[in-house]
Amino acid sequence: MEYELSDAIKNSNAFTMGASAGAINMSAKWLCSKNGGHKVDTSTIYNGIGFDRFAYESHSRLDYAALVQGYLFPLSEEMDVYAAEQESAMRVKDGKIDIMGNVYLISHSKIQKLAETF
Repeated sequence: MEYELSDAIKNSNAFTMGASAGAINMSAKWLCSKNGGHKVDTSTIYNGIGFDRFAYESHSRLDYAALVQGYLFPLSEEMDVYAAEQESAMRVKDGKIDIMGNVYLISHSKIQKLAETF
């Protein structure tokens, strides 16, 4: 954002990949919360580049037990949230989402584990 590169990245025909914070920043929004492992006092929702209309949470300590605490529920009321455990990945290509590893969809405060597709 600081270098005004978001539109150039988003509109490029090049292959774009993000890991950890890079993947989070590719989503439409993301939540910075101490429950997500960030060292902050107040939870804040940030805008990402917005490749697709969903939020993404990538964190090495993330697991189903952490998700049921509900810290992502408020954001899931606004848009779908995909939450990936360590060693998991998500690929969006031509509007189709592929899943590798443990990835959960949180939508309207409901959690469902997604099936692996690659």
